[in-house]
Amino acid sequence: MDQEPVIQEPAIQEPARKAIVKDGTRILTPREYAKLKEFLTPDYIAICDVLLYTGMRMPEFIKFSKRPDWYDARRRCIELPTAAIRKKKTVYKTRQVNLTIEGCKAVEHFQKMIKDNLHIPSRQAMTGVLSRAAISAKLPDLDKGICPKMFRKTLVSWLMKCFPDRMFEIAANMGHTLQVMMIHYTNLAFAGDDLEDIKRILKGWGSA
Repeated sequence: MDQEPVIQEPAIQEPARKAIVKDGTRILTPREYAKLKEFLTPDYIAICDVLLYTGMRMPEFIKFSKRPDWYDARRRCIELPTAAIRKKKTVYKTRQVNLTIEGCKAVEHFQKMIKDNLHIPSRQAMTGVLSRAAISAKLPDLDKGICPKMFRKTLVSWLMKCFPDRMFEIAANMGHTLQVMMIHYTNLAFAGDDLEDIKRILKGWGSA
């Protein structure tokens, strides 16, 4: 008797990853950031790590690079005075930037590199370098939405996904109003594996 042919079920392919872009700016996943760093120099990695872990705006970051005393290792935070916050529309005249343990390590490494004459490039130069790195890393949709501002937007998106009940604290940390938080950061989805990575990275945020 002839045997019936065995019908093999087609292999289930994982859906292609797409870039997360909000208001024209990229929101990175931890895996995307890890790939991006493979194509950045140590100087750029030091800069990008601090931008990601602190969520500071570029003008704030530049001022902080000249004032290491704003960093409080014991409390795991950076205290930004009024002089550092140049955004006119903000409701926060001073701001405390919370850090994770890894964030503290990134800040301390950055401060050592500043003492060794680390040069902070312009926003335009950074955009070019980051875009080329994204293309070389073959990120989803390549360099779509890639710019220095993405680190700040990435952090606040991660925080809101992990700690939605701490919206006020996150808003104060980032220098945003609650209205901005609700409009821009309360409806962003991450894949399950990405969310687990985000939770691991943010462990201990806001607690010294």
